[in-house]
Amino acid sequence: MFGSMKTDIECVLRQEEGFSRKLGLLLFGPGLHAVLLYRLSRWLHLSGLDILAVPLAYFNFLLTGAQISPRASIGRALLISHPTGVVIGASAVIGSQCYLAGGNTIGQLRGQGDRPVIGDYFFGGTGAKMLGKILIGDRVRVGANSVVIRSIADDNTAMGVPARIVFRRGGHRPKGIQEPPSRDEIAHRVATILKECLGLVDPLDVIDEGMKLIEMGVDSIEVLRLVCAMEEEFQIVVDESEETFSCFRSAGSLVTFIERRISGERQPSGAAGVRRGLEAART
Repeated sequence: MFGSMKTDIECVLRQEEGFSRKLGLLLFGPGLHAVLLYRLSRWLHLSGLDILAVPLAYFNFLLTGAQISPRASIGRALLISHPTGVVIGASAVIGSQCYLAGGNTIGQLRGQGDRPVIGDYFFGGTGAKMLGKILIGDRVRVGANSVVIRSIADDNTAMGVPARIVFRRGGHRPKGIQEPPSRDEIAHRVATILKECLGLVDPLDVIDEGMKLIEMGVDSIEVLRLVCAMEEEFQIVVDESEETFSCFRSAGSLVTFIERRISGERQPSGAAGVRRGLEAART
């Protein structure tokens, strides 16, 4: 229990820099508190002390808004950004290094304990719901307000009601120190991604410094697929800043954006902001 709690705390504190901000998260972070209270209630349950585990889980709900059953099995490094409305049922199984944005339900679809089994490195967007006796593999991402009622294999991104696969990641590259790709290589790989995600005919004609992506009629589904493909292909994270919005306006600026991300500049997360930026740029 204490090892898992230590990992949970470390996972949360890595989000901020500076002692005061880390201390603020530790003392006033409801998401972290929800996870730690679950860990303690889970330990009490496994120790045969349900008479204490159940009241503690109820106190967790009153304090943080998260309803997490002590009977749920959750791996290390669970990160919950906003615990209000999070529901994790009794027979649910969640792997390690998973993230829940908030308002998520991992529970029954038809009753009788039919709850999901979720693998490692799962990402659940705000309001995403995983329901029923389904198996969700490793490195799966579920978009905001999506409802998953069917099993999802490893390395997929799903969204919608009911959720469907919108992006399938390719094979994983081995970790290790590698030389950063040249701009020409990045441009070629971006061309391939644009062709696959946007249905373009000739990718070589796309990589033009003046080619405007916002004039291609890209919808929200295509934007999500494009962002996911870039994050997977180049092992980067796309943020929601105004600077990022402008980088998606042309193919050339997109290549420059990826160059900067690979070089190690700041790397927050999120795809929704990119979609908003593209929509705003059209008006």
